[in-house]
Amino acid sequence: MSELEFLSPGHARPHPEAEVSPRSPLARALSTGDGSRVEDISLSYGKLEVRGDVGALDVDAHVVPVTPQRALVLCAYDRTLSLRRQLREQFLCVDMTDALAGVRLRGASLLRRLTDLDLDRLPAAGSLAGVPAVVVRRGDEFDAFFRQEYADHVGGAALDAARGLKLP
Repeated sequence: MSELEFLSPGHARPHPEAEVSPRSPLARALSTGDGSRVEDISLSYGKLEVRGDVGALDVDAHVVPVTPQRALVLCAYDRTLSLRRQLREQFLCVDMTDALAGVRLRGASLLRRLTDLDLDRLPAAGSLAGVPAVVVRRGDEFDAFFRQEYADHVGGAALDAARGLKLP
């Protein structure tokens, strides 16, 4: 089999007798937070890893270059399957929606407690709480995407770092 299409949440079909709803990998880790500084955005975006000449990407989505040959494409969750089909005509495209967790951190002071990335050079790939991540800046908010297996660690580290910071 040359396709990994079966991994895409867009191809999932619920069992007729099962009640299925998406669950974020950060739900447990962030359950003690109030959402003022650290917010779970895992289910807010479709996440596609695209490989090839990513400088030639022309899509109606947020393209985060990781290397000259690799990018993370963020789109509305319900557009993931159609965008993946569009991109795979030209690029190697893998749906990473369920493989990556996402967290929104509010305030540069909070992000500085979790990473040594240069905040003026974002988006960038680097370490967040000791975990490989892609970090995107949106004004004074920062979206970070990382492997869902690290959700408990990153969520706990983010909440710990947020304690004691005064809200702006």
